[in-house]
Amino acid sequence: MFLDAQNQFDDNAAHLTTEASDNLIDLGGARDLGVGEEIYFVIQVDTAFTDASSNSTMTITLETDDNAAFSSATTGQTIGTFVALAAAGTRLVAKLQPEVINERFLRVKYTVANGNLSTGKFTAFLTKDLQAYTSYPDGITIS
Repeated sequence: MFLDAQNQFDDNAAHLTTEASDNLIDLGGARDLGVGEEIYFVIQVDTAFTDASSNSTMTITLETDDNAAFSSATTGQTIGTFVALAAAGTRLVAKLQPEVINERFLRVKYTVANGNLSTGKFTAFLTKDLQAYTSYPDGITIS
């Protein structure tokens, strides 16, 4: 998978409370991501969550706004939720929905519920080349 630093929101970043990604993407004149060519959002747990009560969750959303301060942010797309004690390597992948990312700036919003996470790090990015291949046994038996 080719990873472009200009399309990366976080790289092994800790987000243990409700907050935004370390980076935002300035789409400039590009709008309506996901119309035409498929674009995927990928977020992966790099360091496992730890949670004293094993009940925290983290919901991942993409937010858009017309200004870099995100003073009037809107949720463009909900990606999914990580549960407490999510292991390293756990990931969420979503194809961007057409016509929902339609403002100039884009960022990731991490929303924690039952917020007592003590560790956990993420890498989050956009890509056109999703690698999701899984090798399975051929299922052929020879007698």
